[in-house]
Amino acid sequence: MKPIHVLIADDHPVYREGLARSWQQVPEITVVAAVGDGQTALTLIEEIKPHVAIVDLRLPEIDGMELLDRLTAIGSTTKPLVLTAYMDSTTVYRAFSKGARGFLEKAASFREITDAVIRIAAGGTVIAPFAQEILARELRTRSAADERPNLTAREVEILKLAADGFSAQQIATELHISLATVKTHLQHVYEKLGVSDRASAVAQALRRGVLS
Repeated sequence: MKPIHVLIADDHPVYREGLARSWQQVPEITVVAAVGDGQTALTLIEEIKPHVAIVDLRLPEIDGMELLDRLTAIGSTTKPLVLTAYMDSTTVYRAFSKGARGFLEKAASFREITDAVIRIAAGGTVIAPFAQEILARELRTRSAADERPNLTAREVEILKLAADGFSAQQIATELHISLATVKTHLQHVYEKLGVSDRASAVAQALRRGVLS
């Protein structure tokens, strides 16, 4: 079997050189480059076309997220494995949405990183156990947000006043707009929420997170 060609992009020389040195003892993997900034990584990935790129998110010149974006934009076949000390739900979600094929902590063992590279090179995806729940939580949050109706700022403003017991005429006076405009906005709100009256609109808006 031909060895897996790997490029390492990490701004900590001790870490990237240590990783490259350790892989000299692994026949399945050949490190073709080890660089300290995103721009050099991008240039070499375009030239060398390694199978897998180890990507730290905190890179100078071009950071890791932008590097992922650039690789997607040029249609690179190199599969990125994010290896970082910084993680939160948004970071994990963004990394995968931008084309990452794996996400591991730098605290992962050398064996775990090696196994991840081999799996990713074979077409798999690797998510560290700690990141699985983080990613699932972010997906749940985004799914809930997607369920919120797309009301305009003015529609939300009118709905809040309606929820506070203002009549249509009182809303018009409060916002210095015509009664007809208020009624038009309320009708749009009803249509977007799938209801036919004010009480149902308020209840639906509260249930779906539009009003808090």
